[in-house]
Amino acid sequence: MRHLRLWRRFFAQAVVRETHYRAHFLTTLLVGLVQLGLGIVPTLLLFGFTQEVHGWTRAEVITLVGVYQVVTGLIATFIAPNLNRMTSYLTEGELDAVLLRPVSSQFYLTFRWINVAELSNVASGIIVLVFGLVQSGLTPDFGEVLQAVVLAACGLVLLTAVWSAMSYLAFWLQSVGAIGVVYLSTVEAGRYPLTFFPVAVRTFLTFAFPVAFATSYPVQALSGDLGWGSVALGIGLSAVAVLLIRLLWQRGLRTYASASS
Repeated sequence: MRHLRLWRRFFAQAVVRETHYRAHFLTTLLVGLVQLGLGIVPTLLLFGFTQEVHGWTRAEVITLVGVYQVVTGLIATFIAPNLNRMTSYLTEGELDAVLLRPVSSQFYLTFRWINVAELSNVASGIIVLVFGLVQSGLTPDFGEVLQAVVLAACGLVLLTAVWSAMSYLAFWLQSVGAIGVVYLSTVEAGRYPLTFFPVAVRTFLTFAFPVAFATSYPVQALSGDLGWGSVALGIGLSAVAVLLIRLLWQRGLRTYASASS
């Protein structure tokens, strides 16, 4: 509960900060809409020549783009502002002050900063998601919606865990600033259905870099093509990922030498 109250204060401060920079909000909204449009254009071009690709219709792929926009919007809102700072935390001595706080240092460094403006991209993603569902004629029941939400949440946890693991390399490397660029470039694969890729790439995008749990699987759940077994797998992988990330953080702290001393 203490951590939840602390996060609520983080969010309140972010909202207050955002009200002072309205131009930033408008710019973020405009950039998000452009990115969303660029994500839909390839789909429209592809399905201009066919009605179905590897079992996916145009409306289902549009739904997928909407889910992708929601997930990446949440990452950009709550995760990216923090993990992009990891190098400076570890190399400029900022971690020293965090370790003195009566709160989990890992929690603080992962959730301290929030970019509220990115929530506009989450909203636009939801609109595209609903539009895709209407166009596809899908009417998922409560169980299918619940499966999709849980799978998307698992995907969000897994993707955060992957980026965190990559960022924690700063304990042993001089800089990990470029890792964020590599991560975001790989996440782009989530714009497309998993079945569009070769088997080896599908395996990579499911277990090594599990973007499939954040995009393709939720849409398949809404279509009624997945069962609770996939949900259980996602929950299990998420639990293991959180545990491993916690262990990696603790290992990193044992090797940390104050950069300010």
